[in-house]
Amino acid sequence: MAASLYFIGGGNMVTAIIEAVRRKQDGYAVDSLYVEEVSQERLDYLHEAFDVQAADSTSTPKADIVVIGVRPQDDVAGVVRSVSERFDPAHTTVISIVAGYTIDQIEQNLGDGFKLARIIPNTLTTTDYGFSGVALNGHATAEDVEDFLRTFGKPLYVQERLIDVITGFYPPNLVYHFIDAYVDAGVLAGLPRDIAKAIALDTLIGGTEFLKQKDVLPQVLLNINNSPGGVGITQAYTLNKNGFAAAIQSAVLAAVERTTALGSEAK
Repeated sequence: MAASLYFIGGGNMVTAIIEAVRRKQDGYAVDSLYVEEVSQERLDYLHEAFDVQAADSTSTPKADIVVIGVRPQDDVAGVVRSVSERFDPAHTTVISIVAGYTIDQIEQNLGDGFKLARIIPNTLTTTDYGFSGVALNGHATAEDVEDFLRTFGKPLYVQERLIDVITGFYPPNLVYHFIDAYVDAGVLAGLPRDIAKAIALDTLIGGTEFLKQKDVLPQVLLNINNSPGGVGITQAYTLNKNGFAAAIQSAVLAAVERTTALGSEAK
């Protein structure tokens, strides 16, 4: 049976999810797709690109899934109360993608009886990569959301306390920063930028795939590659001397702390 989806908010993450859902139409049929969004320009784009139907805060379609996709600094509590007044908990599962906003915070305004999932989608939604951290309330099961979530990533069901950690840990920005620095290093050493970029991307993808094939910790391959007095161990020494590992770890911890802070700042 085809699903009816209702999105509140039409920002970049919601748009990426909708694009992925439409791309997986053969495996996850969607009968109706509604978006509630304050920007008419955004609604026009979503309608033209993905054939969505415009909705507003008075709309009451019979939706199988309602996705709350507003920003933490918006009136999240008001949006949740609106969902509780317009949709039937016997039919509708609610999914929140609001960063830092907990299941307990949502249930305070949603009321009892709704199946609720809190997820943080990975921005790699259209690549078939990217784990989405998923926490469920006491009424929901994986079966209620699995088919939908599979359209835009790989669901990873965890205790809610890990959601903020996953959110701060997985953004590919860290990879982009690394590649940017890696390419610049090649240019600094004398390579043309296009060649440096090609080598950096190939090395990153190939090294990751090799690590997956061997199914070992990175330290095992580092020990193999770092021969006495060689190039690899010289790189390792230089990275360690300049705090490479600490910089990565500090960036992740700061991102986790910021994710948690967003929830406390939410209205």
